[in-house]
Amino acid sequence: MKEQAFVALEHISKSFPGVKALNDVSINFSPGRVHVLLGENGAGKSTIIKIISGVYQSDEGNLIVRGNKERFENTRESLGKGISVIHQELSVIPDLTIAENIFLGREPKTPLGLIDKQEMNQEAGKLLESLGMQINPRTFIRKLANGDKQMVEIARAVSQNSSMVIMDEPTSSLSEKEVGALFKVIKSLKEENVAVIYISHRLKEIREIGDDITILRDGKVVVTLPLSQISEEEMINKMVGREMKQFYFRSENAVKDEIVLSVENL
Repeated sequence: MKEQAFVALEHISKSFPGVKALNDVSINFSPGRVHVLLGENGAGKSTIIKIISGVYQSDEGNLIVRGNKERFENTRESLGKGISVIHQELSVIPDLTIAENIFLGREPKTPLGLIDKQEMNQEAGKLLESLGMQINPRTFIRKLANGDKQMVEIARAVSQNSSMVIMDEPTSSLSEKEVGALFKVIKSLKEENVAVIYISHRLKEIREIGDDITILRDGKVVVTLPLSQISEEEMINKMVGREMKQFYFRSENAVKDEIVLSVENL
């Protein structure tokens, strides 16, 4: 018997002035699997994420979570149903510490109702260690490089013990070592039966980490199938809507010594 999808989109449509962002989209996201969303900019990936996480509400169709129809009015409602999002745009607060960012709004309390900073720092330290980060959780965010800030975002999502984690271009600012640590976390999430939605344009990365793929074009689903059943060339063809016969690469021979723009004493 096939396991019930944790989140299912049924005939979802969403329009903005002059644009139909999603048109009759139906996708099932299953527990314990990494489901890749692939498409060009404007294909509808971000709109899907925002409907699932409560930023937007659909115009038509149903959002089903654990078999029940839902309509999230805000992100807190979505989080309450076990859905976490790691956004591409960093949302960490520079003047708080790593631990304070990870547990913001969910701080552990002492019996007197005060914030238990010792426990918070200890738990944050364990999370950072699981992500391969050798860094003090008391460090202020403003002192971190962008890659470390992204890892703090990931730690925050993982700390929420969610049943679904949505990752929007999570490796865009990570080093190769940090990407490896992230992939280990994703594999552990799968083992815990967490559903993962993964958005990336890096096809080799998708192939390494994904189980299923949905390709979107102009707000519509082109195809949904196991990743093992589609080649990288087919992914590109379905994403752009035509067969790609010509590819252009930067040539070192094209670089000339001619100065095009010069700035002095700016």
